[in-house]
Amino acid sequence: MFFDNGGEMDEQEDEVFSVLVEIRDTLNRIYTCFEEQYLEIQKKKLAKKISALETMLNTDERKKVFPLLFDKNYSSQKEIASSGGMTQSGVSKFVSSLIESDLIEQLKENGKTTYHDKYELLKLIQK
Repeated sequence: MFFDNGGEMDEQEDEVFSVLVEIRDTLNRIYTCFEEQYLEIQKKKLAKKISALETMLNTDERKKVFPLLFDKNYSSQKEIASSGGMTQSGVSKFVSSLIESDLIEQLKENGKTTYHDKYELLKLIQK
């Protein structure tokens, strides 16, 4: 294991570290060569996600519910449904379709379910 000898690297660890630094430097040079293409691909992927979300936000109720999914003041789909003017089953189906489309993810922590806006789409559609 690295640095288990009082914080000093032995010769073998020093060689491994040198190789890792070379790999990092090589990857940085490769990334620099393809950075524009990578960013363009990411931009297109994000545009597709925004388009998919806009298609799903096809009712006033869904437009109200989407931001509520990320609001910490609401602890259940039932509360979200009530505030958004939908039924709980409607919210559940909407959430399932958002998850299946890879637009949000569902997190469970301490018995509580929350949602995460994976691509910060809420900010983008509010602009």
